[in-house]
Amino acid sequence: MADKLITDIGGEAAGDVPRDDYNMLFWEKQMIATFNMLQTKQLVVTDEYRRIVEEMPADYYKNSTFYGRRLEGIVALLIEKGIIDREALAERTKAILDAGTRDHV
Repeated sequence: MADKLITDIGGEAAGDVPRDDYNMLFWEKQMIATFNMLQTKQLVVTDEYRRIVEEMPADYYKNSTFYGRRLEGIVALLIEKGIIDREALAERTKAILDAGTRDHV
């Protein structure tokens, strides 16, 4: 029998469902829009995304946010497919962070 996937949580106690309103951050909105565009253009398929999320290390999955996992999944798929280059992404990210950051809310 296959090992239990990190996403197999059916029947487990999970506590109360938060009912607070949540205002998405700028990057979260942009990331969801990007994900939707990638799906529309069939560059990312739901089953591929599900697989990538299920392959995430358990500690990362449990300690990250929904949007963090979504972003990590998108990046991993685009690298896997050769659409973006891991080193180029790292260089670009470093350049942006070195130039300073700005919080968008």
